[in-house]
Amino acid sequence: MWFNFDGKPARFSVYEFAVVTGLRCSELPVEVRLEACRNHLRDTYFKTNAIKTSDLLNKIQKWLRGKPQEDRLKIALVYFLKSTLLSSDPKKSVSQFHLSMVDDLETFNKFPWGSVVYPVTLEQLQTRDLRAKYANYKEQLEAKGKKATYTLYGFPFAFMVSIFF
Repeated sequence: MWFNFDGKPARFSVYEFAVVTGLRCSELPVEVRLEACRNHLRDTYFKTNAIKTSDLLNKIQKWLRGKPQEDRLKIALVYFLKSTLLSSDPKKSVSQFHLSMVDDLETFNKFPWGSVVYPVTLEQLQTRDLRAKYANYKEQLEAKGKKATYTLYGFPFAFMVSIFF
């Protein structure tokens, strides 16, 4: 994707994304073997499939001490994935795939997360008429006395850093 910054062309491709983030951006594996869809975190701490990103943070804050260190690490990794790299809505459910995958830390750490995160980020950056939509939204909220904000999902921080290359 090419941008015009003050009259100068700037590129934001998977290459720049990988350099900035350090995430693997190789081809996604056709199949990831997960121990019969084992989901230790869900079964032990949540007991439901409808786990939100905000639920992960609540668990981390409530029982940072006293639980197995490996479980705390796994929940923190999924929280980081969902809240930072994929920067998704905290009210949306966490993927059962992500929860299952983190049960095997080696598989989780070797997975090409850049190949998942980059397309989400790129899609958000390519949103057409973002400025017009925001201006309209801002006008509506300000009429109600509220402050307007908007969120870009994915990992737009990588884009911001890549500008300085």
